[in-house]
Amino acid sequence: MLPVLEECWNRVQDTLRARAGDAVYKAWLAELRPVLMERGTVHLEAASRLAADRVRTLYRPLLQEVLSADFGIQLLVEVQSRDDDRIEALEVSPMHPVVDDGNRTAHLVLKSLGDQRSLPSNRFFFHGPAGVGKTFLLRWWRQTVRGKPMWFTAPDLFKAFQAAHQEKRVDGLYEELVQERPLVLDEVHRIAGKHKYQQFLLRVLRGREGLVSATLLAARWHPHEIRDLDVSLATLFLAGFVTSIDAPGAAGRLRYLRALEGAPSRNGRAQVIETLAQDCRGSFPELRVAWAKSRQGTAPPKYLELIDPGRVFARVRDRVAERFAVEKDALVGKGQGRRLSKARKVLAMLCLQEGLSGGEVGRFLSGRTRAAVSYMVRSLQDELAGSAELRREVEGLL
Repeated sequence: MLPVLEECWNRVQDTLRARAGDAVYKAWLAELRPVLMERGTVHLEAASRLAADRVRTLYRPLLQEVLSADFGIQLLVEVQSRDDDRIEALEVSPMHPVVDDGNRTAHLVLKSLGDQRSLPSNRFFFHGPAGVGKTFLLRWWRQTVRGKPMWFTAPDLFKAFQAAHQEKRVDGLYEELVQERPLVLDEVHRIAGKHKYQQFLLRVLRGREGLVSATLLAARWHPHEIRDLDVSLATLFLAGFVTSIDAPGAAGRLRYLRALEGAPSRNGRAQVIETLAQDCRGSFPELRVAWAKSRQGTAPPKYLELIDPGRVFARVRDRVAERFAVEKDALVGKGQGRRLSKARKVLAMLCLQEGLSGGEVGRFLSGRTRAAVSYMVRSLQDELAGSAELRREVEGLL
């Protein structure tokens, strides 16, 4: 589609010049270039933000009319500037999420929460398929919000509920969850079929209705699509703000791939990156795989933290060492001791949550095996399920 779009763009230049006038064409339209076309929308890039704003305001109807006439179908035009994605400043990370039409509503809601703006509800339900960045957006929000949100995945909270039920302290877990603090519950679709757990969660959500602090829920499916879900709980989910997070659109894919590639996406590999953004229409992980294949196994000089396991591990290691007051070298070494062992388990769990594999974590932890890393994490999850104090100690690191 990109070659077809470029051919069309070349054909309509004389028409644009004649319709807009020579002076306007040279000042605002000559430097435009097509980068993508998807779902009846042509994405153009201008040389600067000023030019992009000027074209959007004054000349978008002309562009849409001329391009539509050439293609023979009704087209829309979106204009962005090349310095919107400044490579030297662009980083895809939990602090810099990719925002486009697929997640814009969710991003605006989370930003409003972070800015403490008044919203009509304090309960939010985000849903979308795997790989579209639900957890990524929530992590970004957690970094921007005041205070320390409580954070659970549905399976982790289920373990805590089971432990509390066996030890007859469910009321204590309930009180922990209804305190005046934001609560995030990820992977909500995994409560399917767990009826006692669903009743407990229903009680918690009702208990949080009078709070100021937000409750954020994320799931792979809309509440109506979660199988074997209690009707009252589904109704409560739907009573809040419900919005979908979809796969990245054309502009989001292009921004993400340019971030992965770095500066070469503007010169030597610009065509490759734009073609990938046009042709690969999947999730962020699928985009990353396609990008890696296009590199043929070679990483660019400024390999982003998003996929650089060494940088991710070092960042998490430093945070854990500071929190638990242990030496960095001891943390990744063979030494034992109760606090050191606990810190090492936390380090392993956080690294897995950041996207590292068990093998990568083990390699950085003095050559431990993947099985050893898995055992460490399972052991910590069991401890977290039974200890609110340990959850409080760890949650600030998430």
